[in-house]
Amino acid sequence: MGNDAAPLSRSGEAGFTLLEMLVALSIISIAALTLVRLDAFAVRTAGDLDESTLAGIVAQNRAVELWSDTAPPTIGNSTSGVANAGRNWRIEQRVAKTADDSLLRIDLTVRPEAGRGQAVLTIIRPSR
Repeated sequence: MGNDAAPLSRSGEAGFTLLEMLVALSIISIAALTLVRLDAFAVRTAGDLDESTLAGIVAQNRAVELWSDTAPPTIGNSTSGVANAGRNWRIEQRVAKTADDSLLRIDLTVRPEAGRGQAVLTIIRPSR
């Protein structure tokens, strides 16, 4: 009986081929790029959330002004600007009658003059 089998590789020399290393590095680099993009998205989202929160505060301040004013606002749409928290804000106000003549519906939309966040608030107040 002859020994026709191919010689076995040495058992102590197990390792990765160049192709396996290139595939592994490609997968790691794609994962790293994905994490970098996700981090940039998180930073941008945090900035938008900050602006939306401040816009909500500006909207609440305007609502308190409208609610506490003795004279009701005029019916229709108007736009005004206000400075708050070191930023300039644009307030869009829509005043409309409700089914009850003694009440007004006021829709406020607040946006920063430069930025992406916004807040929307609706209040009901007496028309007299």
